Amino acid sequence: MTLVKALQMIGPFEGLPYYDTAVAQLYVASSKGNRELHGAAYRIRNAFAAYQYAVNYGKADIA
Repeated sequence: MTLVKALQMIGPFEGLPYYDTAVAQLYVASSKGNRELHGAAYRIRNAFAAYQYAVNYGKADIA
């Protein structure tokens, strides 16, 4: 996985709290190698998805 791909994975969550911290963590993980970056990208994406689901649970779908 590349850093660009990892940043694209979390791109849809840009407005959420701690997004800037997540980007910084991806930069740190990319310096530690491909395996670390891959794991960090998926953990961060899953955390943001869970947070967004929890915040929006039960609200009317405005799409």
